[in-house]
Amino acid sequence: MVGIVAAAITMLFTTTGGVQSPQWSEKLFPHTLAPDQCENRLSRLEAHEKLAGSSTIGVVTTGFICRNMDGGDESGQARFYLPAALISGGIQNAPLIYNAGYELDENGASKLAAKGYVVCTPHAHPAHPLVRGPYLDLALLHAARGLSWVDPLRVGIQGGSAGGWMALLLTAESFPVLWSTPDVPPIHWGYNAGYLRANLDIAATPPGSTTPVMPYLYGVAQIADPSMKGLGTRFDSPSALAVSPLAHMDTITAPVQTYFSTADVLVPLNQVSHSLVKRRISANIPADYNPDMLDCYAAVHGNRTLLDVLPRRAYELFTVAVPTGLGRVPPVGKAGTGKSGTIVLPFSKRKTWSIAIVDEGAPDAECAHTKYQWGADHEPFIHWAEAQGISEDQLTAPKLERLMKRLLGEPWRKMEMKTPGSKTVTRRELMDFPAAERTDVLRGLKAFALEDGRAAHLGQLYIRLPKKLKVLGPQLGDGTSLGVRQALEPLR
Repeated sequence: MVGIVAAAITMLFTTTGGVQSPQWSEKLFPHTLAPDQCENRLSRLEAHEKLAGSSTIGVVTTGFICRNMDGGDESGQARFYLPAALISGGIQNAPLIYNAGYELDENGASKLAAKGYVVCTPHAHPAHPLVRGPYLDLALLHAARGLSWVDPLRVGIQGGSAGGWMALLLTAESFPVLWSTPDVPPIHWGYNAGYLRANLDIAATPPGSTTPVMPYLYGVAQIADPSMKGLGTRFDSPSALAVSPLAHMDTITAPVQTYFSTADVLVPLNQVSHSLVKRRISANIPADYNPDMLDCYAAVHGNRTLLDVLPRRAYELFTVAVPTGLGRVPPVGKAGTGKSGTIVLPFSKRKTWSIAIVDEGAPDAECAHTKYQWGADHEPFIHWAEAQGISEDQLTAPKLERLMKRLLGEPWRKMEMKTPGSKTVTRRELMDFPAAERTDVLRGLKAFALEDGRAAHLGQLYIRLPKKLKVLGPQLGDGTSLGVRQALEPLR
């Protein structure tokens, strides 16, 4: 990618709503009026340039609308970081990295943009991702993928913790996805929220002290009740499972690289596999602390853990040691003082899921997601996935069924919400607006069918769909690659 030094750019500005914007922003984000549900989804609010290393990248803040958990609509904001070659006109499209759930910090987003990626992240939303639910991210990813200068075959999704939870839900819903890197994601949110709530008082500040017994756990556990209130359901209900990645594993078909720590007290290893929990707890954790996954939580065909639901052929499991000499995760609100490190995560070149279990020993009262100061490096995996491209195997029968249901406005997993103090049950569809759903599905199928082998594979899978799911007609063209593309091309 060609870097552009700030001094070499001749800045041309226009004025929209009293705010100056670089000229390139008018071309890439022309809409400045109120956003709608599909075509003009992103309304440009502000745009500027900044240095990222030796490159000048673009930064754009946009507004959009989406559904919410109450059944109404709400407004949200997004921030885009654009590579230098895109804003200069040197390239016509670029790969997209969507940062799920949380807002990606400016430094991290700028570094990715300097490497040539378009980066999209939710911006300035006051609610925790697990409290606000998936609607905002579903809508934003649809809008970002729909930009004419985003390459639909080069979309990656990343996120950590609640952002990892969101990344998995988005990976299940979206097609195609080049790669997904959900770090320490809650797999069964009903269990994880129930676990947090059950241990909230145990982790709290005891009489005569000013410090919680388990400070990180106590802080994060505050979201358990608001999350379930927002979902309008109980920890142990099928509706809590409906917003859990565990209930969507059959449609996660893109390459996934994820990790979990043996010492994590926020996302316990119990929801990954009971057999992986070998070191119970440390002596400084209260005796009544309990991470066990009980049978009360809703299951997928009787299964409640990641490795029970995933077919063995779908994943490769790695055990990873922590580099020696690393400092401990610092106390809440304090800066780290010890040595920090990086772990390059291993991955499989044959399996859909690469799951690393980082052995940090038993959890203790001072743990967060990890016990020691280290970060995960996904770059080798991402570069491998980019070199491989989208394989035809990413489209499976369940994935195509889910795409057709999206066209019909039917959710993959149904969810029921009950208003507190009322017997009224409300059914919610965890979906975007119908026009946006249709546009996103068709765009993905058309991009997938650009290669002959993938197009033929799509045609063959489509013929085998149940009649009620053949939303695009009895078959796609004459079944040949060209016929499939010709059948898809006029669809809007």
